[in-house]
Amino acid sequence: MFQTLRAKLLIFFLLVTFIPLSVVGIMGYYAQKSELTANLENSLSTHTKSMAAEIETFIRERLYDVEYLARNPIIIDEDTDTQEKRQQFNQFLAIHDIYFSVVLSDTEGMVIADTDDNIVGSDITDREWYAQSMEGESFVSDMYYSPVIDENVIVLSSPVFNTQDDVIGVITPIFDLEELTSTLQNFNRAQQAGDSDSYAFLINGDGVIISHPNQSKILEVNYFERFDTSINEVRELAATQSLTTYSSSDEVHGFSSISQVPGFENEWYIGVAANGTDLYAPLTRLLYQYLIVFGLVLLIMTFAVFRLSTYIVRPVEQLVEATTNVAFGKRDTPKFVTAYEEVNRLNDRFEAMTERLEEREKGHKKSTLILETTDNGVFALNRVTKEVSLFNKRCEEVFGLSRDEVIDNKACDVANKKEGFKSFLEAANLLGLLGKDEVRKTYEIECTMDNNTRYFYLSVSSLPNIVDETLHEDLLVVFHDLTEKRLMERELMRSEKLKVVGEMSAGLAHEIRNPLTTIRGFIQLFDSKKEASNERYYNLIINEIDRVNNILTDLMNIANPKLSDEPKETNLELLLDDLLLLHQSQLKKKGIEVNTYFHGKLPSVFLDANKIQQVLLNLVQNACEAMDNGGRLTVSTSYHKPKQEIVLSFTDTGVGMDAETIEKLGTPFYTTKKTGTGLGLTTSYRIIEEINGQIAVTSTKGVGTTFSVHIPVNED
Repeated sequence: MFQTLRAKLLIFFLLVTFIPLSVVGIMGYYAQKSELTANLENSLSTHTKSMAAEIETFIRERLYDVEYLARNPIIIDEDTDTQEKRQQFNQFLAIHDIYFSVVLSDTEGMVIADTDDNIVGSDITDREWYAQSMEGESFVSDMYYSPVIDENVIVLSSPVFNTQDDVIGVITPIFDLEELTSTLQNFNRAQQAGDSDSYAFLINGDGVIISHPNQSKILEVNYFERFDTSINEVRELAATQSLTTYSSSDEVHGFSSISQVPGFENEWYIGVAANGTDLYAPLTRLLYQYLIVFGLVLLIMTFAVFRLSTYIVRPVEQLVEATTNVAFGKRDTPKFVTAYEEVNRLNDRFEAMTERLEEREKGHKKSTLILETTDNGVFALNRVTKEVSLFNKRCEEVFGLSRDEVIDNKACDVANKKEGFKSFLEAANLLGLLGKDEVRKTYEIECTMDNNTRYFYLSVSSLPNIVDETLHEDLLVVFHDLTEKRLMERELMRSEKLKVVGEMSAGLAHEIRNPLTTIRGFIQLFDSKKEASNERYYNLIINEIDRVNNILTDLMNIANPKLSDEPKETNLELLLDDLLLLHQSQLKKKGIEVNTYFHGKLPSVFLDANKIQQVLLNLVQNACEAMDNGGRLTVSTSYHKPKQEIVLSFTDTGVGMDAETIEKLGTPFYTTKKTGTGLGLTTSYRIIEEINGQIAVTSTKGVGTTFSVHIPVNED
């Protein structure tokens, strides 16, 4: 944004205005702010000092009242009865309405008279104020809760002297504490600091609040704990008459200490709290005034500079707009504003450049279209940074990576994300080729992607730099996927092998079966003579001849797997169910659990049911033989409508097979069983291939094996 000519002009002129105006405004504001702040804070400090003086006067008046009462002639007369003394108490309360009770105790600490005669006889010797007054001094106590009268009290006490100046008791008038709070708040309202509503409170040396507008806080809240402060900080504030601000409550507090006088030795501090926002409201108003003036001046200057910049920048913006249209493929003839000479020359150069760009873009589009539509994968690696600089659509399909994930990223980082790409790089040794000066070679590789073996034919060459053709900056890789071709060749080779083996097997079986038939007939003839010495040999020979005959039958099946019966409509799930039912006892005997997951709505197929049953029987028997110690056989069916095929899956938890064994499956006479012939799976493969189906195998050594039979569905 700030790189444009308009922005630079705006910034320049605004800075020329903004900096001097800001300097003058800030200096003026802070000068007035310091003076105004000092006045407000001095006002609040003076307010606290006045409050402290007011409390001192209040205490002195209370001491004077109690000393005046202690000198009453009737009270100091030891011969006066209690009723007369109580009358003097009531007269005192009538004159001084701040008090609501008077208590008189003797030298033994026993209450001998009070206003209401409620606590006569109570022992008060453990009271601090009583001990002080018995020593001949008046005393003002700190506030505390009195269980005798069940209230918070500040006790005033004074010794009572007889005419011989001997202490004969202690008199204690009890005053209403609300008078103390009212005195504070009335005086506070009369002398507000600034625009803020403030309130006064009183704390003692322990931080306990002893007077507050909120009565619930008296003796219940500790100021030091509430505001995380200490007595030393309060003393410092009172001594320096400074203020402190508590951000948690947005309050400004000031303190003054209450001077101690004879009879009053408590450490009390008067505090005044004001709302910080309200207290400094004049400062806020001052700031707003400066900001309004500053904003108006800045707005006027901005408008003037904007008009000037529009006049200067408009021709350039027209040219930028035309450039943008060309960049996004809009070929309309640009309309330029005739302005100063420099812009006119720039417009002419732009038109010439646009024509050359159009020609170059056409060639680039054609190259890109070829690159994206080709069946070959094409990508390029930078030889210096090892970053991927080119990655076409075919590469995205093969490696399962989007172009955004690959372009401008290092090849090793991309390989760490995708195992298939890593396998490709390692098999082709591309990172090793990056270090060579010039490369031009073609070769075939084999690698693993998504647990499948893939084959690719590569053409690798180094690309010269666009500026300097002697520098080979990138390594271009063009590859073609040969996987389907190689698999097709393998299947064709295996099919040809089976065909040759079948033809050989047919001739071999025919030649062997004829003499075997003759031999078997003569052996049976000899057996009819019932010579006891040869009887067991006859049976053994007959069994071995039958075994050879079975092998020959399998060979004949390989040679001629064509359907022996007419195809008929077959329900594969019903066929499977019958097969598993027949082998239920055998499976149970071997400790094999059978789980079936049938689709339930498979389309019917036209097959030779006997041949298909032979295939399924071979797969079930192989699964049973792979689980000698018991296990689980899972049989499932599914229908893939897009491929128009039914899939029958047989999964066992047997010993499994390695890759070499899987590769040789279906090869005649290859078996891993001690008594197997190696012809069962060969026959099964031929039967399924004859109906254009397929048998797929996946296995993990020690985990189990899955055989999947893919049977096409012919809609006709």
